[in-house]
Amino acid sequence: MTEATFRSRRRQKFLTERFYELNKSWLSTLILENESEERNNVSPSDPAFAGIAGSTFKEKLNLLKLHYTAGSPIEALLPLYTDAVNALGNWHEAYLTYIKALAAESGDELREDSTPLEFEDLYAFQIAIDMVSLGVLFGDGAALRRIAVWLHPYRSDDILFEELVSRAVPDPQRDITEYFHVVPYDALIDSFYSPESPAASAAEIEKYLAGWYKAFEGAPWHDGHVHAAEHQIPYYGYWSFESAAISVLHNIDDRSFRDQLVYPKDLADWARANKSVERLAPDAGIDSITAAAGMRCDANSPCPRAGYWMTPAKRGSRRYFKLGEIMPEVASDYGATIWQWDSDQSDPKL
Repeated sequence: MTEATFRSRRRQKFLTERFYELNKSWLSTLILENESEERNNVSPSDPAFAGIAGSTFKEKLNLLKLHYTAGSPIEALLPLYTDAVNALGNWHEAYLTYIKALAAESGDELREDSTPLEFEDLYAFQIAIDMVSLGVLFGDGAALRRIAVWLHPYRSDDILFEELVSRAVPDPQRDITEYFHVVPYDALIDSFYSPESPAASAAEIEKYLAGWYKAFEGAPWHDGHVHAAEHQIPYYGYWSFESAAISVLHNIDDRSFRDQLVYPKDLADWARANKSVERLAPDAGIDSITAAAGMRCDANSPCPRAGYWMTPAKRGSRRYFKLGEIMPEVASDYGATIWQWDSDQSDPKL
């Protein structure tokens, strides 16, 4: 791919092709090293185990953001989101194991309702909001329900979090008015909490987006694009996924703010076109899009089910694999090759 082609595809101007490739390699290496440590070198009761699991989750979320920023098709992000959700679950379990070991050592009472994503901390809260916002936009109700269980200590404590999971969970909390962080989320909450008019809702989101980046000054990722190193740059994309999720959930017209730098308009458009909100409910069933995200297989792994598979890494990649056949690697701009089950299992027409 030429630099000109990459620039035409990317969704934010700060990412160059060189740093896209470096960051992709850097994140993939960190993830592999972390997962190797988890499997081979660290006991689950060791405090370091939870730290490694947390790092793995954050790097997988960063990898998803990086691919979106670079212009990857939305469908290519679905398995990356599934990976991030699973990694969040692993972190949650590792953290509870650590808390249990700590309680046994100290004699203190065990808190089984703990979570490593403490909403009081703005950066931790933003990560939680990123994950549920992406779940809304991808139409992944099952993921939202899993996340709501892991973060149940904070259920009923924050109106924004509850609003984002409300269409997916069996116990939506409708009477919540409290929230943890007035800055920056106040305007976004005003967009859906007793809005005066549709135009007023859009104006509140526009206001929210205008102050979004500055409000996160001091966050670990802030100004990452100006701190390039030889091997990577700590920038994966600056995105307000929650503004798109609220816009889609409440059918707010985004024409007045869709070109703001941090608004992920392509994700919002995809969510509307694919009726993501309709697929969130517990009784919605598993549709072809969600099934494709769930039935996936990494390259160099045995095929888990005989049938037709495809990979977003290559156009025209659809082919038949036998059960147990090793899924091949495909050279591409997307990094690791991930094969997805094709919802259409009919034989190709001759």
